[in-house]
Amino acid sequence: MKTFSSYKTFVLAAAVLFSSCDLLEPDPATEVLSSTALVDARGAQAALLGTYSELQSNNYYGLDYPALSYLSSDEAESIGSYDFYRQFDRNAIQSENSSILSTWRQIYRVINLANNLIGKVPAIQDAALTDNLRKTTLAEAHFLRGLAYFDIARAWGGAQLVLTPTESKLDGQGIGRSTKAETYAQVLADLNQAEQLFTEVENGAVGASYTTPARASLLAVWALKARFYLYQENWTEAENYATKVIDARKAQLVSPYEQTIQGLLTPESILELAYTTANGNSHAYYWLPSVSGGRLEWVPGQTIAAELRNPAVGGARSLLIGTSGTIVYGKKYFRNGTSDDPAYLLRISEQYLIRAEARVKKAAPNLVGALADVNAIRERARVEKLTLQDAPGLLLAIEQERKLELAFEGHRWFDLIRTDRAQAVLGISDPNKFLYPIPNADIVADPDLGPEDQNPGY
Repeated sequence: MKTFSSYKTFVLAAAVLFSSCDLLEPDPATEVLSSTALVDARGAQAALLGTYSELQSNNYYGLDYPALSYLSSDEAESIGSYDFYRQFDRNAIQSENSSILSTWRQIYRVINLANNLIGKVPAIQDAALTDNLRKTTLAEAHFLRGLAYFDIARAWGGAQLVLTPTESKLDGQGIGRSTKAETYAQVLADLNQAEQLFTEVENGAVGASYTTPARASLLAVWALKARFYLYQENWTEAENYATKVIDARKAQLVSPYEQTIQGLLTPESILELAYTTANGNSHAYYWLPSVSGGRLEWVPGQTIAAELRNPAVGGARSLLIGTSGTIVYGKKYFRNGTSDDPAYLLRISEQYLIRAEARVKKAAPNLVGALADVNAIRERARVEKLTLQDAPGLLLAIEQERKLELAFEGHRWFDLIRTDRAQAVLGISDPNKFLYPIPNADIVADPDLGPEDQNPGY
């Protein structure tokens, strides 16, 4: 990263640091310096797994990034003792908020590890690093960097676009903050590069195909591009890419619905971060009550809890809500004993809902197709099909299905912002609250940033 106050963090990020991730590698090393790691095929694969491990961090998808989103929306209410979480629930975030700082820095840690791969893997001379393995490694690195910048763009707006490895304080000097549009342009550039590399491998290798939702793939690139184009309001491309994912039939709606939550790495998932007891996430601990070993830092919002428990609305998704005496709590993440609940990054159900929204909003609407997509989700959830014929009604139905189907996965806040529904639903009229603040500590420490780079209102 750049000249941020936690320079040790980012110098260490230049080293390939990662923790155990049993699903991806049986016995990975715990620390390999970049100067020695990225010189052969084994080092490149270890570095790639290290990047996934940092994506899994509790400062990123292991807890905070999704949590900040559902606390900012009406999905969850903070009832615990941590003020830095209550600030999100109240939409009164301070630029000194510790969760903002740790999440921001963790995302850039992933970016820097991806930068090391992108910058060094092309020059590795090792017969074991075949052309296909080299391309796949680079494709995954571009995907992960694109995902990280996408997450920054939708939460903070523009970012400093660091595209080369940061190994000392001198690296990255002179990089100011880019605009939100420029940041999204970098996301697309990374996803296009990942798509090209994955496609070359699939076209050139016999049997090369999507194998596991635990790793990025061509299917994951298509799915993230569908989401990207949805945010860009490019309805044609959003529909096209969602259709590519659905028609590939490599990920499918799983029935009964309960299996999507009770299982791990099911066909429902396009990209799912897998955890182990040794490398666990913290979602369940923060959602569950003390009788289940949790701290109950937050609970579902009253409206979403009632909707999920209503058979006519939530259907089978009622299993996402639990009760303990008078306490109503969320249990999408329930494996507190083993801490191996997954982080759901991309699911096939989202692709149906992306396509439905795009079909309603494109210049020549396809309301019949949109209704079919919504009903595919409702039918799987064992909820009565809709018979809507009007675009406004369909859009509200799609918003509702996204709310329930993707509950507690970190979508709701960003959905309400991108559709200009935050004021109507949440009562937030100040548009300055629609972006998180840049951590003040990093603005102060970085000579390439100044007070003018802070988001308005902070």
